[in-house]
Formats: sequence, C-alpha cells, structure tokens
Amino acid sequence: MRRMRVLVLALVPVAGCATVKTPILALDGLKLGDMGLSGAALDVGFRVRNPNPEPMTIERFEYELFVNGNRLGRGFQPAELELPGYGETKVRTRFDINLLSLPRAVQDVLREDRVHARAKGRFYATGSFGRKKLGFNSDAEVELQR
Repeated sequence: MRRMRVLVLALVPVAGCATVKTPILALDGLKLGDMGLSGAALDVGFRVRNPNPEPMTIERFEYELFVNGNRLGRGFQPAELELPGYGETKVRTRFDINLLSLPRAVQDVLREDRVHARAKGRFYATGSFGRKKLGFNSDAEVELQR
C-alpha cells in the first residue's frame, strides 16, 4: 500500500503540467522585391498566434518555402517575437531566391498574380513550459504582389 501511495504522489506533479500548444502560423502574403540577373528578394508575411493562455517567446523560427508545389529554399526569422497569452502578431521576413539554381518553370511561377504558398518549419520557443522546438506547416492561396 505504501508503494502505491508513493507512486501516486510521484505522478501528481506530472498531471499538473499542461502541455503547450504549438503557435499557429498563417501565411499572410508574398511580395516580390528587387530582381537582378541572378537573384530576387521576396518578402514573406506571416501572422503568428499563441493558442495558449500563458505568454511565450519565439526566439526565432526557420522554414522551407514552397510556391505552387515548387521548393524555393529556406528562410528564417532571427528576431524574437513576444506573444501574450492568446495574442497575435504579424511579421515579415526577407527571403532571397537564387534564380540561377531554380528551373525556368519555377521562375515563371514568380510572374503569376496568385499562388499557392506553403511554409513548413519549426519555432524555437520559451515560456513557462521551458524551451521547446515546435513544428508548423501552413498553406494558403496568396497574391504575389510586386
């Protein structure tokens, strides 16, 4: 009986810990910037929402970007984002595209007005839950602004 009581008491702190929900990342637009002979700049807009009642800090996030099913490369957001409980913020990241490494068909996609964009990656977050890597995957139909 004593052994069972010790086991129950050992599990109490675990039961009190809530699991953290992954922040919700939504693509909020793409804007094509300067284009040169070998490359182009793309501003990628995101909305990030905290689905948890506790505040969290996203130290940074990194992602792969796909447009109409074609991988354009990797991007990142190096600056911290402070998210209050149930809070939301917008962020824009600069994404450099090496046009020399992309097939011509993929380059043609960048001339369309509306595209299907997908960002897949991970957040590096801290909060009352400690430090965690949290994966995300976001799809959206967005206008490709010039």
